[in-house]
Amino acid sequence: MKKLFLSVALLAVGTVAFAQTEVQSKIDKVTIYPNGALVEKSATVNLRQGDNKLIFSGNANSIQVDGVHFSSSPDWFISAMELSHNTLTNKVAAEKSLPAAAFSQYQTLANKQDDLLLKVKNNNSLISTLNKQLSALNNLKAVKSPEKFDTIDNLKAQFEYQRSEAQRINAAISKAQSENDDWYYQLSQINSEMEALLQRNTGGKALNKIESGIEVSIYANRPLNNAHISYSYFVENVRCFYSYDAMLDEDLHRAIFMLKASVSQNTGEHWRNCPIVFSTHQAGYAGFDQALYPYYLDFVEPITYRANGFAKSKAMMRNTMTTMEMVDAAEEVVVAEEALDFSMEPSAGQEFTLSREYTLNTKQTIPFDPSMKGQTMLLTSDTTNIAFARFSTPKIEEKVYYTALLPEWESLGLLDASCAVYLNNKFVSRSDIATSGVGDTLRFSIGEDRNVNVTRKVVKSSPDKSGLLSKEIEETVTVKLTLKNTKNEKVEVTLKDQVPLSGNAEIKVGNVVTGSAEYNSQTGLLRWLVTLEPRQEKTVTFSYTVKYPKGKNLREF
Repeated sequence: MKKLFLSVALLAVGTVAFAQTEVQSKIDKVTIYPNGALVEKSATVNLRQGDNKLIFSGNANSIQVDGVHFSSSPDWFISAMELSHNTLTNKVAAEKSLPAAAFSQYQTLANKQDDLLLKVKNNNSLISTLNKQLSALNNLKAVKSPEKFDTIDNLKAQFEYQRSEAQRINAAISKAQSENDDWYYQLSQINSEMEALLQRNTGGKALNKIESGIEVSIYANRPLNNAHISYSYFVENVRCFYSYDAMLDEDLHRAIFMLKASVSQNTGEHWRNCPIVFSTHQAGYAGFDQALYPYYLDFVEPITYRANGFAKSKAMMRNTMTTMEMVDAAEEVVVAEEALDFSMEPSAGQEFTLSREYTLNTKQTIPFDPSMKGQTMLLTSDTTNIAFARFSTPKIEEKVYYTALLPEWESLGLLDASCAVYLNNKFVSRSDIATSGVGDTLRFSIGEDRNVNVTRKVVKSSPDKSGLLSKEIEETVTVKLTLKNTKNEKVEVTLKDQVPLSGNAEIKVGNVVTGSAEYNSQTGLLRWLVTLEPRQEKTVTFSYTVKYPKGKNLREF
């Protein structure tokens, strides 16, 4: 009851009671994590011997008691601690006192805000539905239990259905998320305009601001003047996005990666002129050592599947596995060794860590911003060697793409983030850096090289029935790939195509002529490294034959 009376008295007396116990602290450091921030503060106080009741005011509005940590000393200790929240609001009064013209403008913004919130709500419902559909697709029998299919054609058909539907759903999800991002940005703009209207009417005072006070009882063993007390707390209303500016130099074969952070916070307090540290560590998440159980090696037993009473041949099973593997297989990037030879000695050793920290050289101010607009800060700049290569797969797209290759990417400690790409000081494209599953060389796309053109032409011979009594049709397919360099300098292009594989014992692919291509008969992949002099045009060809029974139609090949 005494404690309740004290709290009521503090609220009733207001400024007088609060001033007697209030302690002004300063921010020593803010460490920003992907999921929040750790705010470290300190203050200097005079302590009398015995119990001292103090209130450390002006803290973030969303802290919890169990997230606050105070320092300790041999001369004093914290005997009790609790939080008090004081809400400062001028919003309702400001809305009512707006002039007619300003109120009309405010109401228009509020209506736009409601419309956008409804759109976001509907889009979130759509995204939830699409994710459920995607989950159902991933549980199709072709994905979960391909061995249960009785024919390869049925397996292929469901694989193709799953792939096309997944692409359609992912595209729809991406579109909805992109729309949400745009609407969230519009909402932040509207919130800022509404806030500005109200603040102009209230003389610039804060609206709907919540302050947290930390009430502590400190017991001192003796009187202490200028006792140094530090404390910290973790807050979650912080948003931080990382991105890169990649400055690529073709002549020097060097790249500069500038890591930037766009940060905003809605914690209720201003971080003024204080040291800022950015950490990539996910604060507050922990894991446990995983148990290992006995693992037994054994031989793989051949499995024979039956359909309509007939066992499928081993050759059919090999083709089935080849088809399944090619659906999800990621093609390995092959780069000529001379393209990556920078005549540099290898480093003696590299330090790899689970997380990285970037400390800014100067103190920064990150204001309390309910609209979460964000400000961008440069964290670090790293230089590395780089190679360039051109790739084209005209069967999929008749374009030549320019690609950056980073053989020493591990030493940069790159984050998975979006990247604005500048080539010879000119902006060329936006790309993404993805480091998961990367081998010795990291690559990312610079963009389409429109100075190198590529075309693909397929010529099929008339079906050869090999006589009136023949039961098979044979066709010859010839593919011509033409590259043309319109630049005034020599270029090299890695060109890729493929020879189809048979997925049925009745279909025979043979007489493969690949010319100068590197050919993998197991996957059907073809690869050329084509060198083009200035203004030169070159054509490479390959061909193959396909035999199949009369009266049956093949898919496009």
